[in-house]
Amino acid sequence: GETPFLGYTELDVTSRVRGIVANGELVTSARPGDIVEVILDETPFYAEAGGQDADAGVLTASGLQLDVLDVQRPVQGLVVHKAVVNEGELVTGAEIRAEVDPDARFGASQAHTATHVVNAALRQLLGDATHQAGSYNKPGYLRFDFNAHEALSSTMRSELEGIVNEAVRDDFAVTATEMPLAQAKALGAQAMFGEKYGEVVRMVELGGPWSRELCGGTHVARTSQIGLLSLLGESSVGSGLRRVEAFVSQDAFAHLAKERALVAGLADLLKVQPDQ
Repeated sequence: GETPFLGYTELDVTSRVRGIVANGELVTSARPGDIVEVILDETPFYAEAGGQDADAGVLTASGLQLDVLDVQRPVQGLVVHKAVVNEGELVTGAEIRAEVDPDARFGASQAHTATHVVNAALRQLLGDATHQAGSYNKPGYLRFDFNAHEALSSTMRSELEGIVNEAVRDDFAVTATEMPLAQAKALGAQAMFGEKYGEVVRMVELGGPWSRELCGGTHVARTSQIGLLSLLGESSVGSGLRRVEAFVSQDAFAHLAKERALVAGLADLLKVQPDQ
């Protein structure tokens, strides 16, 4: 059956162990040093999907502690937590506390919302025929693939970065609503090319009609919480496909600070002003 996901609103949940898998075999317990796959009654952990990396965190109980290494959905709807037992003995049926790392979750949400902003910005630059062809985001970093027959010029890359950071400054509200697929399509929601959707979908909006996408991922509450985006570059990843990569939030600031230090060092070495 499906594992209810409570992570949109809760990062700390009391749950129960439904099953433990070790080396592909169902087991009833696990001891320190064991790396196992744990299935819970319900979970706050986001399983890798929609381009968003899996959550990190811990599973704990009295005398028990596991670090969550990865979270996947090997079967539709079933969430599996890959974890290493650090302390105590994990047994089937035990009540445990599932705690998502809040900093890692917030970072992933910043990057995922930034991915939606990049998508909308590219459509402004290149037209509505542009669509997403893949993405990956994790705390501090994103990449976004899209259809295009030629590279973005340096001017367009600057414009793209500008549009994204203007959307951050504009502090758009980020909302998620479940609705029938037909209604979401009528509102112009963008769907991932080739993805299969059910009759009821989750539509994520940034500033209302500014960006509407079908998405099951986690997001910040407002675009200003992204903080900053620094474009790393743009490249080809196949015939008619391009990719942009960017740092987000503190990683973006660190990237710009590193470049500033490099320019200052070169200016000092060459005895010229930074703009030279």
